[in-house]
Amino acid sequence: MPVNKPDIGISGVIGDPILHSKSPKIHNFWIKKNKLDCYYIPIKVTKGEIEKKIRYLKELGFLGLNVTVPHKTDAFYLSDRVTNEAKKIGAVNTLYFEDDLIIGDNTDTFGFKNSILRNFPFYNFKKEKVLIYGAGGAARAVLSVFINEEASEIRLINRNYERAMELKEAFSDKIILFEWKNNLEALEGVSTVVNTTSLGNLGHEPFPHSLKGTNKNAIGIDLVYNPLETSFMKKAKKEKINCINGLDMLVYQAMPGFRRWFKKKPVYSKELRELLMHSFLRR
Repeated sequence: MPVNKPDIGISGVIGDPILHSKSPKIHNFWIKKNKLDCYYIPIKVTKGEIEKKIRYLKELGFLGLNVTVPHKTDAFYLSDRVTNEAKKIGAVNTLYFEDDLIIGDNTDTFGFKNSILRNFPFYNFKKEKVLIYGAGGAARAVLSVFINEEASEIRLINRNYERAMELKEAFSDKIILFEWKNNLEALEGVSTVVNTTSLGNLGHEPFPHSLKGTNKNAIGIDLVYNPLETSFMKKAKKEKINCINGLDMLVYQAMPGFRRWFKKKPVYSKELRELLMHSFLRR
């Protein structure tokens, strides 16, 4: 049931660390564009104080929160109710405070799917043979999308084979697993390659593997967006793989929360993208 727009609204993002978060730039851009009397603020919350802080912010009148590392799993268990997407992934990145309830959602699947369609509008999930690097929370969101869209084939490769096996057991026995050392075999004939690991992220080791062996017109998606040109993207470029970073996913995953908290439909514009890109370049 629709709810009237609040006279004033406050939401924010919690995490530790938090100053690196781009969520305030995204949400405050939309707040300004919609001329709302609303606020979105970053809040540092350490691991041991998440329950106390979430309940305190709810009592203060916050409409909800975005949740980033290291709190996504804790937020899942603190929620009074969780969406189907959050259940599939086992983690929460968005909270809605409604009717005395804490409702946990995961918008990463929405963000990932829409980032693909923005950049590859004729993408046909059902025809794709996909290789996913990683078996963490981000991999669960990516797997969820490809399984829901009935991709032709899904392969998974991870440094820890046991963790990959856990995902196969949780999602689908049709997922084909590969040992980390068998990268060339895993890549053979795939049409979509996705990096969900932290490899290549600022302050982390670069992505180590070659991407040689994919189909001729393969595409690549790196969920890393800092730096804007990641080591995974550089490897993709060598093999003439059309590759995007995770910046578009970051924006799209923010949309459901903004719409539900502030009752306005956010728009992903060229102006917003340039604002975010410049924020990286200035660092």
